Amino acid sequence: MLIEKVLSTVRKYNMLKPGDKVLVAVSGGPDSMALLHALWASREQLSIELCAFHLDHMFRGDESRQDLEAVCDYCDRLGMQVVTRRYNVPLFAQESKLSDEEAARVIRYRIASSVAASLGCTCIALAHQRDDNLETVLMHLLRGSGLRGLAGIRPVRSYSSHVWSGKLIRPLLQCSRDEIEAYCREEGIPFRIDRSNLSDRYARNRIRLDLIPRLLEYNPNLSETVASMSEFVADEDDFLDEQARKLLVDHSRFVGGVLEVELEALERVHPALVRRAILVAIERVRGVRSDVYSSHIQSVFDLVVSRTRSGRLSLPGGTVVRKRYGVLEFAISDALESEKVPQYNKPVAVPGFTVVPYISKMIVADVFPIEQLGNRHKTADPSVAYMDYDVVSDGLAVRNRRDGDRFAPLGMAGTKKLKKFFIDNKIKAELRDRIPLIVYGRDGEHIAWVGELRLSENVKITGKTRNVLRLSLEPISGNWGAQISR
Repeated sequence: MLIEKVLSTVRKYNMLKPGDKVLVAVSGGPDSMALLHALWASREQLSIELCAFHLDHMFRGDESRQDLEAVCDYCDRLGMQVVTRRYNVPLFAQESKLSDEEAARVIRYRIASSVAASLGCTCIALAHQRDDNLETVLMHLLRGSGLRGLAGIRPVRSYSSHVWSGKLIRPLLQCSRDEIEAYCREEGIPFRIDRSNLSDRYARNRIRLDLIPRLLEYNPNLSETVASMSEFVADEDDFLDEQARKLLVDHSRFVGGVLEVELEALERVHPALVRRAILVAIERVRGVRSDVYSSHIQSVFDLVVSRTRSGRLSLPGGTVVRKRYGVLEFAISDALESEKVPQYNKPVAVPGFTVVPYISKMIVADVFPIEQLGNRHKTADPSVAYMDYDVVSDGLAVRNRRDGDRFAPLGMAGTKKLKKFFIDNKIKAELRDRIPLIVYGRDGEHIAWVGELRLSENVKITGKTRNVLRLSLEPISGNWGAQISR
């Protein structure tokens, strides 16, 4: 029975403990509705509390509205709290230059983590199942992926961001699609069908509908075989990722959309770690590793070990790698162009997400009472800033520098010319127009934060602060703070 498999998976991977509050992400399809029911039916046995989350991506008009209503109706039948959100993902995809699928994934994870934080949830339950894992591994294999792709979908992912820390769990990962649909029929669970899953427009659908049926002729137990392999590969992948992240934390910095990695540090470590550091660096600037194959990584590795002092490579997704002045620079192509960046000024959504022009990053903003701050504002992470919200509550904007800009660097008395601040911090001249300035005031004349470099003394947390504004500059897609574990 499906519930027995779910409980077995929960125990095997230590997904839940008594007292956990779980946010179940529910799209309305058979997988997520079955997951919702299975956890609801097991809630007393597991001693957990449940609530549901549904996001309307605003892609499918009236069908999306019907999905939302179906989820709300079923949660009402179960007597379960449900939180719904609507977000204009098509507009976000256009601004961020992401595909519809990737944009939806980015927004879904970010909003779900925000909802989990607001509800005090310790886990987010996702409805990925065994056949999803097979499709994922095959997609990566066909694209020439490394260990990360062959590791497939993780049963448990430890997630730590500036907004929420907890676990992403997948209790259905040992269940097949057929088992899930049979469970829905047996239990009378209603579900919606997303017609886009039947379209051959997407590579994943073609793999599901055409390739997998052919492969099953050779190995009818293919999904189980791949699932077993993925577990072994995941351990090795996690180890390399951890080491690569440590290397980059100690020997890199991110300025103006450009990640600078010390070449000397790369030259001292094992080639396997160099290649993984290259992959993690690409993810750092792009947010994702999609479309990056072993051949691309090898090209960058060859540039690192070559005797040439300079060089430049173009990679998928507009990523550019440049070797010069003893560093290896990673950036989206716009951030390495020498032309002057046009002046821009864009309102910052508080709370919410704001795409920053020219550096392929977004500002994530949220507000909370001072009682919830703890010691988090003492973080050494340059990509996050905590400030007194009441000082800037009339509105924030993000812009690039203007002639005559001054600000009051945190810890200093008086103000300093922004140009002098950049010179003192050895910021290359061609990058200065690309560094986002978070500003406030009627004309945006006051600088609250020089993105990823320094907060202003005027907006710092004090004994009089009542509400805290947390801003983080993050890759549009992905989460640098998220750590993978099993």
